[in-house]
Amino acid sequence: WKKKESEQEFTFSLDETNLLTLQHCSTSHISPPGLSLITFTLVFAPGKPVKKTVNLTVDSTEGGRWIYPFTIHSTPAEPDDTIIIRASGLHKDSVVGIRLNSLDNSSIPYEAYLDKGSDPDFRVYPPTGQLLPLGTEGTLICVAYKPTLYGKTHNAQLIVQTPTNQWSYVIQGQSPAFSVPVGVTTTPVGYLDHLLVSRKTSSDRI
Repeated sequence: WKKKESEQEFTFSLDETNLLTLQHCSTSHISPPGLSLITFTLVFAPGKPVKKTVNLTVDSTEGGRWIYPFTIHSTPAEPDDTIIIRASGLHKDSVVGIRLNSLDNSSIPYEAYLDKGSDPDFRVYPPTGQLLPLGTEGTLICVAYKPTLYGKTHNAQLIVQTPTNQWSYVIQGQSPAFSVPVGVTTTPVGYLDHLLVSRKTSSDRI
């Protein structure tokens, strides 16, 4: 854009400041005369998946305004952890809990749910609430596993999200640990004694 090099100055602003930070801007004169090159440094550090359009506005001291829309997009991160829940029996709840804090010194609302494709043998509670501030014991969020059959590993993905952050966990529901049964004879001991005596008596007669 054209400018008077000695007079025109620029200010910059974003309409999204929770996800983006404008850290550095520099202006340099380029050819042909009367044009300026403005370089921006934007820091995008999302705490959860997001896709939205953001506007960068450039205002000049001479009354000019330029708006530059662009799209920011972040994909889901790798799961934070894998949680294994061992069944305690068919149609019985086995429960595992995790504790989470907000990332600052104030509580923040959260939503917890099982992602699409999760097996129906799981449920999460409480589904909504407040994450306690950083430095406290944290908010307890539980996942219950109630299998209706054995023979397979049941899977789910737990999502806990706040307005600015998200955590995800792979959940595996497994059958109870198998222990090898100890063999016990079903033949009465008295019968074995009688059999040995009978065999000995028969041999004496020969």
